[in-house]
Amino acid sequence: MKKEAHSWIKTAARDIIAIGGIPFFILVLVRVYMLNNPTYFSQFVISGVLFVALFFLFKQNLYAGLGLIILTFTSLYYQDLMYVIFGVGAYVLLLVSLFYLKEDLKKIFFGIVFGGIGIGVSFFILG
Repeated sequence: MKKEAHSWIKTAARDIIAIGGIPFFILVLVRVYMLNNPTYFSQFVISGVLFVALFFLFKQNLYAGLGLIILTFTSLYYQDLMYVIFGVGAYVLLLVSLFYLKEDLKKIFFGIVFGGIGIGVSFFILG
């Protein structure tokens, strides 16, 4: 019975980290493109491309960084406190899931940092 519970938790943790995965990022990016807001779309693309470039250079955690980018830009778009609370909760669960799955804490930290760098650079470039 204990092994079944552990297996279920591990499966749920993997499902949760998918929020920070490339397919989900692309899905959100396509939705952002449909808004006909080129500046917002460009900021999203710049932050994602910069983050992926940093990912390949430094091998940090992909899910922590892309998840932060998705959280930030969707929260800025919706500008709704309930959504922000939900999004932060989902992102915290993503980070807890990474920890539960024994991902390297240093890589998680740098994934968050590089995701933040991507966000910052996109705002610096496009204001």
